[in-house]
Amino acid sequence: MKKLIFIFFVSLITTLNIQAQTENPLRKGFTVGVSLNGSVLHFTEGMSEDPTQGGISLPNLKMGWFVSPRTAIYVNTVGQIYESEGVDRSFEGIIPSIQYWATDKWWISGGYGASLDMRALYESEADSKKSEWGKGVLISTGYEVLQRKKWALDIQSRLYMGRVTRSEGGNLDATNFSVGVGITLF
Repeated sequence: MKKLIFIFFVSLITTLNIQAQTENPLRKGFTVGVSLNGSVLHFTEGMSEDPTQGGISLPNLKMGWFVSPRTAIYVNTVGQIYESEGVDRSFEGIIPSIQYWATDKWWISGGYGASLDMRALYESEADSKKSEWGKGVLISTGYEVLQRKKWALDIQSRLYMGRVTRSEGGNLDATNFSVGVGITLF
């Protein structure tokens, strides 16, 4: 326990030291970002198996365009891999969104788009059910702990809620909450 507290304080001091070296970012034109998140996926309807599964959320990509120095329009990919009937599947979203920097370092974002429940890319097509589409909502926020002129490193959190209509009838409703670290290039 002492070791964890020591690591926490060293990380905090390092972050504060890095933060003191902040440059003003140049937010304009094309932008792209990627993040690595730990997440929890919970199915509220449509899953007869374990309704809650945790894991790493990949890929979390976003790309878009700045319409002003504080506002950008993005297309986000969010989601998580889960296990169903012994086969890995992926509950994903392709969400157009608007991201707004409320302060120089803190941003908020929201969007509405498509949900997709499909086999994981590394699974064979024979072992998995077909892909199903629906709709989803994404709400996220982040704080840029390190800023440079052309990029920023942030700590972020996302809440993604989606629904797909199953071909065999009924809906699959899921909520994905993730926390992670991201980098955005301006």
